[in-house]
Amino acid sequence: MWLKPRGTAERVPWEAAEPPGGGEPLPVGHSTPLDEAEFVALDVETTGNSPFLVLEIGAERFRLSGPLGLFDTLVDCRAPINSFARRRHQISRDMLVGAPGFADARRAFLGFARGAALVEHSHDAFDSYLIGRGLKQPLEHPGQTPGLAAVVAALAVDASPAHAALSDARATAAVFRELVRRAREQFGWRTLGDLLDVLVRPAIDRSALEVPRGAGLAGQRSGRPRRRERPRPPRPDLAAPAEQAAEGSPTA
Repeated sequence: MWLKPRGTAERVPWEAAEPPGGGEPLPVGHSTPLDEAEFVALDVETTGNSPFLVLEIGAERFRLSGPLGLFDTLVDCRAPINSFARRRHQISRDMLVGAPGFADARRAFLGFARGAALVEHSHDAFDSYLIGRGLKQPLEHPGQTPGLAAVVAALAVDASPAHAALSDARATAAVFRELVRRAREQFGWRTLGDLLDVLVRPAIDRSALEVPRGAGLAGQRSGRPRRRERPRPPRPDLAAPAEQAAEGSPTA
């Protein structure tokens, strides 16, 4: 598996680190003590045009005590980039040359996030939706939050969100750690369930952004234009390994 982080001219090999002691990471659940829980803060950048195809994925895996690892890659979806979005996240078409397609990038991310609770700053959990779109078991979204920059400033957190996926993910992780620290002092939270029980999960209609299977997301999955082909017998879903990786990952 090869990824292409922002700022690098060449691809880099990616191999998810094994958890301490090896084997599969233990998935977090409601009864997991907060001090033992692992989280993954996620941020993505997109084309800026519906259906908002993913151009970059950034993430930080962490515990409340601090960071555990980083994930960073550009994603080549071969789709036009909205000029406003390009000015905002500074991702140009030439930066995507050699980057993995969405299917590979998502598979690597879900391996990185396996067993952790997902954390996101988006006010409507848009990023988790985009990563999970097309999976048989989409990623659940967390509750609503204010804008990331506003929260960073209000909490005086040492972070610098800059509309780049990795920097925004790291800022999200820092904000989350500070918010949980304050909540534990004020409300006595001890487990992940204490946190999840206070979340408000809004009902969001994203039907307009859904893409028929084999249509617009074909390029997003593979990073290559789709050719017309004769009908073939059904074959296993390319996203199946990613779906299995997503199992057992609650969101916070």
